[in-house]
Amino acid sequence: MNLNIWLTDLKAWYERGNHRDIDILRRSVHRVPDSVFMQLETPHDSEALAYWLDACQRLSIYYTDLGDADQGYNYLQFAYAKLQAMSTETSLQPDARRWALKKLDRLVVAMSEFCQHQHNEKWLEESKHLIDLHVAFMSGQNHLNLAYQQP
Repeated sequence: MNLNIWLTDLKAWYERGNHRDIDILRRSVHRVPDSVFMQLETPHDSEALAYWLDACQRLSIYYTDLGDADQGYNYLQFAYAKLQAMSTETSLQPDARRWALKKLDRLVVAMSEFCQHQHNEKWLEESKHLIDLHVAFMSGQNHLNLAYQQP
């Protein structure tokens, strides 16, 4: 799908204000053009990625509110996985990779809070596991998320 058409459709969902048609949001998240994760060179690129990430978070809230915590969590995991792949993509500029790593830091906090708000032991274990995996992943990224180092 063309990025401009995809973004126009997704923005239209937000502008309509009728957020009950969740299928549009779900389709947008799953049919996102690959180019969204391959560059952050223009404000348009950044806007598309921000809309996609927000859509994942909204779907997480939607399903959690319906009582389907597993599905709600899946959308957070999906966003985390996409950003993680983006952060290791060597063809991306270091600034874009660093941005993805910083978003991962924020997303893992949101995921951990999500787990801690569930009332089941499995979710507490998931939270601990999530943090351990995130720390292991981030330690392999040479602290790119902390400071920019000129080559």
